[in-house]
Amino acid sequence: MITFKFGTLFVNKHLTMKKILLVTLVALTSIGAQAQTAKFHDGMKKALTLMDSAKTGDDFMNVANSFERIAMAEKNQWLPYYYSALARTTALFIYNDVTRNDAVLDVAEKHAMKADSLSPNNSEIFVLRSMIFGGRIMVDPMSRGQMYGMQSMMLLQQAMTADPNNPRSYYIMGQSLFYTPPQFGGGKEPGCKMFETALQKYSIFVPQSDLHPNWGLDQVNQMLSQCSATTDPNTGKSGGN
Repeated sequence: MITFKFGTLFVNKHLTMKKILLVTLVALTSIGAQAQTAKFHDGMKKALTLMDSAKTGDDFMNVANSFERIAMAEKNQWLPYYYSALARTTALFIYNDVTRNDAVLDVAEKHAMKADSLSPNNSEIFVLRSMIFGGRIMVDPMSRGQMYGMQSMMLLQQAMTADPNNPRSYYIMGQSLFYTPPQFGGGKEPGCKMFETALQKYSIFVPQSDLHPNWGLDQVNQMLSQCSATTDPNTGKSGGN
């Protein structure tokens, strides 16, 4: 009888110790996950701050490399891949050097597609991929314009379908139209109308978090100031929009 009680007590203590170890393990895992999340958030915020202050193509390439390092450490997060691709694409437009476009965009596209695999049907990624195709066109507009232009527009349409309130899809659509000659369906008037729509979307847009995309408003306002000018960017002729 005593042996039985002692055995029961031993078993209960053993189970209790297992519960304590399990609870401790769960707690440590939770603490580790929280620390990792905090590290990711802090790293992203630091890189985003650098991106906000970037001015030159080299600045944006350095920021792109920072996001790439975060992506390598956080392989299941789509945002660092997204920003790495965005920073590279932005650098390309600043460089305006067709001899390096494809090499820069090859990496940007690789990261954009990785982001797409982690977050399918994402309006922000559709916009980014559309911008990458726009960069491809710059290499040789005459031979690439039709093919890449169609793909770029299709992606913007997908972006608008995936999230009708994403202002960046309207901004990039406006950019495309603004600098496309009227004979090809673009021009100042349709471009400026799209910028006005983008501005309305920005007025109600709320980013999902402080890490999610929230860029473009300043650029839209700059484009709208050009819409007030009297010269069409494609024809060079004066006249209102």
